[in-house]
Amino acid sequence: MTCKSRLHARFATAAAFATILFGSGAAAGFQAAGPALTGRVSASAEGVMEGVLVNAKREGSNMTVTVVSNSEGVYAFPRNRLEFGRYVVTVRAGGYVLPGGEKVVEVKSNATAELNLRLEQASLLEKALQLTSAEWLHSYPLPEETKFTALRDCTRCHSQSKAAMSTYDAATAASVMQRMSVYTSGSTPPSFQLPASEVANWGRPGGVMGRDPSPLHRQQAEAMAAINLSKGLWHYPLKTFPRPKGKETQVILTMYELKRPLAKPHDVQLGPDGWLYYNDFNDNVIGKLNPKTGETKEYRYPYMGEKGSFTPIGNRTMMHDGKGKFYIGTQNQLGPAIFDSKTETFDLYSFSGAMTLARSAHVDGWAWNGGAGAPLSRVQFKGNGEIVREIVRAEGGSLAAYDIAVDSKNNVYGGDRNSTAIWKVDAKTLQPTFYPIPPKPRGGEGSLGGGMRRATVDAKDRFWWGGFDGGFIGMLDPSRPAGQEMKLFPVPLPWFQPYIAENDDAGYVWTGSISADRVARMNEATGEWTVYLLPKETNIRHIHVERPPNGGLSSLWVGMNHQARIIHIEPLAP
Repeated sequence: MTCKSRLHARFATAAAFATILFGSGAAAGFQAAGPALTGRVSASAEGVMEGVLVNAKREGSNMTVTVVSNSEGVYAFPRNRLEFGRYVVTVRAGGYVLPGGEKVVEVKSNATAELNLRLEQASLLEKALQLTSAEWLHSYPLPEETKFTALRDCTRCHSQSKAAMSTYDAATAASVMQRMSVYTSGSTPPSFQLPASEVANWGRPGGVMGRDPSPLHRQQAEAMAAINLSKGLWHYPLKTFPRPKGKETQVILTMYELKRPLAKPHDVQLGPDGWLYYNDFNDNVIGKLNPKTGETKEYRYPYMGEKGSFTPIGNRTMMHDGKGKFYIGTQNQLGPAIFDSKTETFDLYSFSGAMTLARSAHVDGWAWNGGAGAPLSRVQFKGNGEIVREIVRAEGGSLAAYDIAVDSKNNVYGGDRNSTAIWKVDAKTLQPTFYPIPPKPRGGEGSLGGGMRRATVDAKDRFWWGGFDGGFIGMLDPSRPAGQEMKLFPVPLPWFQPYIAENDDAGYVWTGSISADRVARMNEATGEWTVYLLPKETNIRHIHVERPPNGGLSSLWVGMNHQARIIHIEPLAP
């Protein structure tokens, strides 16, 4: 075959791939230019493979682009997503590996690169390293109640693989559980902090290791010793969830590595300047990312604990007022810290490190502060650390909250992880209304609780939240008739643990999982779920829905809290 013939065949193949992936309309464009990189994924055990994530990272770049193989095993990177250069290609496919771990391919500006990927079945160790936390929980041969009570919150600081691949027996693990229980909430194995009360006696008889483990610590230890390597290899099958299929493969994902390897992006929000802002769960840092270039900048504010104290640092929340100011919940420190993205300066306050919401403060001049165990209050910020603050109390009910959100009238909503009701406080009267959370429906396996974690309010003033322990997302519409204000929507995956929910105001609701390395989108009209697998382990605490200015499909931004990365999920199909 001549060079000309080979080139013609190559472009014909690329056009066929484009037709399979995007339909005949897109194929015409591919015939003119072709995708940047394409190929077919297969394995001897299955033949062609649908639902394999194919990742391409250009040498020297902090950005990784991911596409997913379709029902014909074909993957294709659009030309506008890969610059020319040398790329390292990797895959994610539960139960399978790419021999050698990666391939290298040259992408050129005037030609379509082709790279077929032949996968092999993973060894036991390779498969174990691939499992998500949700898959580990699904695999453990323990009663669901035991997994729920003893092990589900391991993901606060690390994945379930730490427990499953440990070698501690029950007696030793009890002390390990006791020690880990005192770490602050922003801690991970590479970077942990202690409560101020534990610092002086850490590692001494008067400290935590000098105390007897509690009954809960012993229960956790017995559960861990029953599923780990303390008695040899796992005596139970390692179960993987199905790979993506159909619309779940029609997506492009872009992952950005942050400069600091220990960065912990907790909340993410698009700013008015087009940059994506994030806060650090374990450091006094707010940063921003340029989605076009991958450039990042970070800004640090001073220690806000009492002078001479050992109060842990870090931010739990970061709320945008819609005008360029970000209100940072400084967690254990006094706060908040307000970052002005236009001047790149901080305005510091010393009354509460809880969440602060000022998005609807224009209505009556008041911002709201609360959540994370702090009393609910409304606040006026006068500048230079000066405030006017009023504590709001309720008779006949608790205003405890894990998270709070405000509507367009500056009414505030909230609830706690153990709440049996969502509350709403009227901005004018300061009187609360309580809306009971129905006991059903719940999700599948691992959905033994209720309550809420993080929440948002949509353009219709409906309150949406993640029913983390109940495997559902919830919606409260106070405008509906009494008894019909609330709906719950179960998430169709075991141990998904939805952390938050956000409506895109165009018919879809998004949520993210702390344990399944997945995000999910629900069609509000039909109840159809589309679940998107992410290219790496992802500990999700917050999501941000990007609404396109001229219609079209919404996309999602997620901070990978334990992985020092941020990822953008762009669906290609409704």
